[in-house]
Amino acid sequence: MPGRALLRLSPGDWPEALCPGSLNVQVDRYPKAFEDRGLKNRIAELDRSLFKPEFEIPRNLLGNNQLGPRTGVPRGGDAQVWRATLSTLDGSLVLPCWALRRFGSRVGEQLEFVAAQKLRALGLQEDQRVEVILFGRWHDA
Repeated sequence: MPGRALLRLSPGDWPEALCPGSLNVQVDRYPKAFEDRGLKNRIAELDRSLFKPEFEIPRNLLGNNQLGPRTGVPRGGDAQVWRATLSTLDGSLVLPCWALRRFGSRVGEQLEFVAAQKLRALGLQEDQRVEVILFGRWHDA
């Protein structure tokens, strides 16, 4: 994952270097804003670009990116990036991080999270339920 020096459009707090690997989180509940906009409760709805990301990363800058453009997915493999937090359900741990969604990804109901530190090393356990908050704004807002 490219750091700040390689991404001239990234915000100033995008890490200079990201911890190798990512944390994939299975999403099983969606905000009411999806329903309010006629969206299905599916991660793939983010590919419609209605929820504005902080910035985007072109597919050619993502290492080991097997996704590319295909019929119906002209931006396949490009990534949308949102500021995010992962929180334990009891609120005892709140981790600022970044959420990624690659256009056309077929990983199902998962979002990918990255940070400068290994997120699991900060206190998350395997298969632990967490609350995910993505920061952005809707295009109609």
